Parts: sequence; C-alpha cells; structure tokens
Amino acid sequence: MTIEESQNEMKAIFAAFENSDDKWKFLLKIAKEHEGMSAGLKEDKFIIKGCAAKMFLVPEFKDGILHFHMDTEGGESTPLLSRGLGALALKIYNKQKPSDILAAKPEFFQEIGLQIGLTPTRANGFASLLKQIYMYAKVYSLIQK
Repeated sequence: MTIEESQNEMKAIFAAFENSDDKWKFLLKIAKEHEGMSAGLKEDKFIIKGCAAKMFLVPEFKDGILHFHMDTEGGESTPLLSRGLGALALKIYNKQKPSDILAAKPEFFQEIGLQIGLTPTRANGFASLLKQIYMYAKVYSLIQK
C-alpha cells in the first residue's frame, strides 16, 4: 500500500468517528494491536527525544525499503496513547521507499484532526517522532544514491 493509500484509509476511518472520544479509542486499539519489538532493539540511541513517554524507533533498510520498529518502554501495557500515536505513524510510513516518505506531507495528521486534544507534551513527542522518521528517510535516501 502506498503512503497516499494509507493516508486515504486513515482519513476514512477518522471521518467515520462520531465524536472525538472515538479517535482516542482507535489509538488505544491500535496501540494494543501493535506488535512492538524485542527488548534487544531498545537501545538509548533509538529513543525519540522530546517524547513524554520513552519511545524507541529503530530503522531497518532492506532492498530499498525503510522498515521501522517502534515501541514504548512499557510495551503493550503502557503508555498506550503514545504507543498508539507511534503505531498510527507506522501505518503510514512503514515499509516505504525513503523518497516516498520525503514526498509525503506530514500535515496529513492535522487534516484528520489528530492535533486537537493532544496535550502539548504529546503533540511535541509526536512531532519529534515524525521528524525522526523523515530524518531516517533523508539519510537512507542519500545512502541509496
């Protein structure tokens, strides 16, 4: 699935929510469903800076595709909202070409109303996660050339 297709799918899901509580329930649901990653990958160098929760984002570049492994310190038990935000980002950017990630517009998350209701700390952490995804895409796009 392309980034645009993933974004359109998420737009449809978020548009169907009857109230703002539904979006938080969705984020908690995908947090619990997210596979996470092995403890061995949770190294300090992969911590997302500026995130209220301890979140890890590990890139893996294979065959021109950027794969991300993401988890929070407590795994599937806590903090679920941060983990859900990370899982949502991976639904868009995981298993994509670095050039496609760089061409995608992160404003998509504002378009679905995600910033509304996030605490400043969570909004900061989510922005840091997106910045890190784009930074990895930039680095691997340069390596690919």
